[in-house]
Amino acid sequence: MLEGRGIRTIQHRLILDSHGRPTTEYLIELSDGTWGMGSSSQGETISIYEDHGSQADPRLVEERIADDGIMGRPMDQAAFDRYLSDRIGEFGRNTCFALSLAFLDAQSAVAGVDVRRDVKPPRICFNVLNGGMHAYTNPVLSDFAEFLLVPTHDDLLRSIDEHARIQRSVAKRLKTGTQVVVNGNRVNTFANRDNVAPLRVLAEVLDELALSDDYVMMIDASAGDLWAPDGYRFALTDSVSRTSEALCEYWLRLVEEFRIGFLEDPFHEQDFTAWTALTAESEGRFEVVGDNFYSSDAERIVAGAEAGHTTAAIVKPNQAGTVSATVSAIRAAQSAGMTVITSHRSISTESTFVSDVTCEHEVPFIKIGPLFTDYSSVIRLNRILRLTGVGRG
Repeated sequence: MLEGRGIRTIQHRLILDSHGRPTTEYLIELSDGTWGMGSSSQGETISIYEDHGSQADPRLVEERIADDGIMGRPMDQAAFDRYLSDRIGEFGRNTCFALSLAFLDAQSAVAGVDVRRDVKPPRICFNVLNGGMHAYTNPVLSDFAEFLLVPTHDDLLRSIDEHARIQRSVAKRLKTGTQVVVNGNRVNTFANRDNVAPLRVLAEVLDELALSDDYVMMIDASAGDLWAPDGYRFALTDSVSRTSEALCEYWLRLVEEFRIGFLEDPFHEQDFTAWTALTAESEGRFEVVGDNFYSSDAERIVAGAEAGHTTAAIVKPNQAGTVSATVSAIRAAQSAGMTVITSHRSISTESTFVSDVTCEHEVPFIKIGPLFTDYSSVIRLNRILRLTGVGRG
């Protein structure tokens, strides 16, 4: 704790997010004149536990913090984050995380933090194909949000080179197909109008590049978005509605046919019986990953571990709501013996906090967007290279 330092002023300004749209960045000045800044990423496919309304007016947020007597009071990160956690319902989760990050940035500047940690780098879960209702980077017709590839080796520089080769091969294949419009986005289609087609493309690319043994596939189903009164409906492909039991069997068939190592959000957030059934069937063959299911909440992660709902958890800082809550979620998953994966959001800023927390807490995996088209992911990956010392001469 840095004794005697409180918040002197809080300001805000508009910056652009990765979609080129205005978003709010907060600036916090400490009592010694040190400044920090923070902005929050946002998701497009969000859970039932996240904010679904607009964020609070920044001016009202600043006025409320002043009225609450926070200004000038000496405090550390944990104390400020406790205050913000109590205000999530009023400020919004994204606003609270931006403020928490600004405070961390100011405190880190005071402490003169050395970022050269030389820790083991995480394996990168590389986004390759995107489906669902928000497919605009390597877009394909699919009910599922993302198709990723995860290396089975620990050589980060090698995996970056392989990712480039994979992306080039995928792009060449997508150019030969036809396109349809989904939610205003032109997406690529394949001969078979189903969710298996993108997996076949990835399998063929890996085989072509002699990388089949070096990567496993990861599907982000975001199945909460597929839920309808009559079951899980694949509205973009076959229009078939599946019961929880049928969807569980569907996932198991895919695992048998393809080298799938991770199934992310395979069911709705509250379809607990289905989660438990699939996890019981995983038997070390693949990871059942809770993303929206947990929404980076430590208590939900602990409960999910005790109930056997998943084998892995994704932690997204803006879902957690504060810096401290992000760390708590990671530690909860690690203590429960889960595989931990950190993740960016699809609408991001230049913040590299997710890279920092991944390396500092030795999280084994991090999800990153396509490097050819998402420069914010390049920024986060560069931060990992700097923090881990990989590639240093």
